[in-house]
Amino acid sequence: MKVSYRDISFEEVHVMKDVWERNRQFHEEMSRFFGHYYTSLVFEERMKPFSGFGENRIKITIAEEEEEKSVIGYCLSTIDNHEGQMQTLHVLEDFRGNDIGKELMRRHLEWFETKGCTEISLVVSNENEKAIRFYENHGFRKNTIEMRLFKS
Repeated sequence: MKVSYRDISFEEVHVMKDVWERNRQFHEEMSRFFGHYYTSLVFEERMKPFSGFGENRIKITIAEEEEEKSVIGYCLSTIDNHEGQMQTLHVLEDFRGNDIGKELMRRHLEWFETKGCTEISLVVSNENEKAIRFYENHGFRKNTIEMRLFKS
């Protein structure tokens, strides 16, 4: 399998919608306590806040399986006042273990560095242990834990 990577503009963000939807479904099914948060997420609504970022403050990279020309992974990152944030990164389950996530991460960490970011953050579900290990392997460390109590 040959994979190619390319940056896309925000106007092209719809090409990653199917993979984003699979990411939403993954979290909905994986989460023991918070799956309901993912049920009503809508791609267009989730992407709307990023429309205001100029091209120097947003980076969207997709990974494509070359033979099928299909998107199999993506990473979307933003910068605000020299602080980088990895907003969302996902690789389809069938393609994991092929260093696609590592390459997406490498490209975005390099971009943050060229933009002079002094701090880079991301949010990951506490229940997504594989993702937490992946991010820790790239130097990220846990900072805070948000806890919630549901009352009837």
